[in-house]
Amino acid sequence: MLKAVLTVGLFVFCWSAGVSAHAQERVIVSHSVRGSLSIGPLLYGIQKGFYREEGIDLLYVSIRADLGLKTLMTGDVDFIYSAGTGIRAAVQGLPVKILSLDFTKVFHSLMARPEITSAAVLKGKKVAVSSFGATTDLSARASLRALGLDPARDVTILALGGDTVRFAALQSGTVQAAMMSLPLNIQLKKLGYRELFYAGKILHEPLTGLVASNEKIKNNPQQIRKVMRAFVRGMSAFKTERAGFVSFAQKKFSLTKDVAEEAYDYMVDSLSSDGFVEDAVIDNAIQTAKKNARREQTRKFSRYRRLQLSSGGVEKRQVTAARGVPEHSRQPTSCSEGT
Repeated sequence: MLKAVLTVGLFVFCWSAGVSAHAQERVIVSHSVRGSLSIGPLLYGIQKGFYREEGIDLLYVSIRADLGLKTLMTGDVDFIYSAGTGIRAAVQGLPVKILSLDFTKVFHSLMARPEITSAAVLKGKKVAVSSFGATTDLSARASLRALGLDPARDVTILALGGDTVRFAALQSGTVQAAMMSLPLNIQLKKLGYRELFYAGKILHEPLTGLVASNEKIKNNPQQIRKVMRAFVRGMSAFKTERAGFVSFAQKKFSLTKDVAEEAYDYMVDSLSSDGFVEDAVIDNAIQTAKKNARREQTRKFSRYRRLQLSSGGVEKRQVTAARGVPEHSRQPTSCSEGT
């Protein structure tokens, strides 16, 4: 199914480091972005060879968030790299779990064409997001409300797909505003476009993070461990290797050094300390997701065990996260040995 999805006119971006076919397990992770640095730490880990050392040939593909969830459920992708999308999916009943919570603020700005000088001028115009229900959609609605606009009445929100597609639509005038993430929002400001609102000021919610299906966790815990060990190493390298990451970002995302450095500082400021965030942040994300989903029935959420990884093995400790099914209907999935 993934092959079919990737060939139906969707915006697709693939990244995997050159790997030897010997003893490498192909693993696919998807997210809706191509030009956003929110995927930078993941790609940096691939470039550094951390996944290869675990026997994982990690392939990143860029597909729309809603299609990413569908392919996660069918098993055509192994992970999605969007904790925010994962939480909203769980609220709506999908059997998924969040394995890491990497950034605690969104990086999205409501960027407008130069002639849109204020929120009042934006009224009646078109605003682009990636897909309805995605983080860009949530960020757009929050930004518009912060500016005194009603997202349902004062603008027309269009789901156009990936970040570079929205970038092009904004430049061409197809839309008058768009939610843009790092570093594209910085680049647009340098080109004379206007930042009407930075959603990171008010949305302190999980952004990226690895999400897997309950079935994947149950049936392939060894792959989970390998991917998470490599991922933790990649995040550590990102935090401690500023010059190395800036150089990587310049080449990979075709950035000038000053843009890459400014974006890196935004990202480090939002980085979680150990891949997880305070319970209150999770609770707020759950409540926001429930409100936006307009769900009448309140689902139960419980504590489940997350992986604490080290070079020697895996330990587990409690954190708060969303479970996508009612408490009474199933038992928590364990990723421990022998289960």
